[in-house]
Amino acid sequence: MLCKYKSFIRYLSLPIILLTLQACSVVQATSGPDSKDLSVLNPGTDRFRVLAELGQPVVSEEDDSGNKVDVFSFVQGTNTAFRAGRAVGYGLLAVGTLGLSELITSPAEGALGDGAEIQVKVTYDTDDAVDEVEVLRDERWIPIQELGTEEESGETETG
Repeated sequence: MLCKYKSFIRYLSLPIILLTLQACSVVQATSGPDSKDLSVLNPGTDRFRVLAELGQPVVSEEDDSGNKVDVFSFVQGTNTAFRAGRAVGYGLLAVGTLGLSELITSPAEGALGDGAEIQVKVTYDTDDAVDEVEVLRDERWIPIQELGTEEESGETETG
């Protein structure tokens, strides 16, 4: 009699395990870091507004001309609507595949869902407004020209 139940339990255990795994990528997708408003890095923005958005700088000093220079290091996450959409998509995919999609979506979300580290050096003018921004590190997959810097002109040195 027990042998009949062993076979039944064996076949039932895999779907139960897969269904318990299905929430992993959904939870990961909803718990990522928020996105920062990078428009505060546009020239003319007050230093206190930059500090309010990006937090305390890792380095703060004065340059040779006496202007303040801050170096910020932060994780650029995604906005709430995008995270919610990703979570719904993962949930639908998990239900549709009886949890098998978690074998791919959970590790992928763990690797990609944490956001990207960005480091910028911000130089302020004498009025403590953003004067110049230098991107030191941008680990986003597709860096967008939104960090307050001028686009490259494409000019090359000749001769």
